[in-house]
Amino acid sequence: MSIKTTNPPVAATSSGQKSDELNDFWLPDFCSTAAARRLASLAILIALILLVAQAPSLWPLPLWDFFLLATLSGAVIAISFALICRWRVAMASWPHLTIGVASVALIMFNLVWLSVLGIYLLDWLQLPLMSFVSNEYSTLARHLIIVALFASLFLRYLALQAQLRIREKTALQARLEALQARIQPHFLFNSMNIIASLIAVDPDKAEQAVEDLATLFRASLRDTVDVSLAEEIALCRRYANIEELRLGDRLAIDWQVGAGVESLRIPHLSLQPLLENAIRHGVELSAVRCDITLKVVCGPEWVDIELTNPVAQGATRSGNQMSLRNVTERLKARFGEQASLQASASNGMFVTRLRYPHGQSPAQQKSRR
Repeated sequence: MSIKTTNPPVAATSSGQKSDELNDFWLPDFCSTAAARRLASLAILIALILLVAQAPSLWPLPLWDFFLLATLSGAVIAISFALICRWRVAMASWPHLTIGVASVALIMFNLVWLSVLGIYLLDWLQLPLMSFVSNEYSTLARHLIIVALFASLFLRYLALQAQLRIREKTALQARLEALQARIQPHFLFNSMNIIASLIAVDPDKAEQAVEDLATLFRASLRDTVDVSLAEEIALCRRYANIEELRLGDRLAIDWQVGAGVESLRIPHLSLQPLLENAIRHGVELSAVRCDITLKVVCGPEWVDIELTNPVAQGATRSGNQMSLRNVTERLKARFGEQASLQASASNGMFVTRLRYPHGQSPAQQKSRR
């Protein structure tokens, strides 16, 4: 089942909107551990650049000069980006140019007062300045120019990276929606005929079938890229309820669902097409009862889903593998190459195995870095 999807506007909460804005904000969260490691590496890189640009000789390596430059750049970066991190929520509503100018000005201000403080501290401790320094304030001016250029390039890089990330996110959502739109509602007319036939003989079942069908339609019209695994399984149960009315005792489904499915995510309408395939190529072609098993195992790192259905003896129905390719594409678009979908027939059974990792999509992982 599936219906060609549209994207109606969905009202979002203010907290949800704020969270989305921060996720798309071009200044990353510098308070994270990963960001702290990258900033420490950046401090060492800047110290090396300043040393190479100013030291008259690099051999033997001027360790004292490098130590002072690394300490200065580390302190400037730590204080500056800690303040940027604290003000990040407020800065999200500022124009790009204002954010860039304010960030560079903050870094240069911290460089000035930390440099002056360091000069007086070294003089008080009677420790030498850097070997290439003849005039402290001339050197400070040179550092200001170099750091301003470097900070501007770094912030420009962050802005371009964020734009690329947003384009990837938009392209991913469009790709998933396009794949979802390709699923055809070939069971729709059968469902309507079943409901029409039940109205006179069993109105309660007819009402339940209408509710199940309405839920399937609403799910198809949602603009959500992914849902919880529990929601996807509930949708499969709705679909199975309608098919049981049509197929009667020939259809029996064993739902073996482990714990933890509420907290896991899966691309929207990924399991239902697989269940539809199992019914269409197995149960519909059989004159006897067919047992279908849907087994979900949530491990510490992986989600394993196995769908087993009997292969009908004799008559076969040709297929173009569209549903399998569709679901495979959506899994790989959402989780990358780690996700897999395998299907094989042996000993009269057709087994579909779906596996994907816990956690975030590649695009989301990039946005956290």
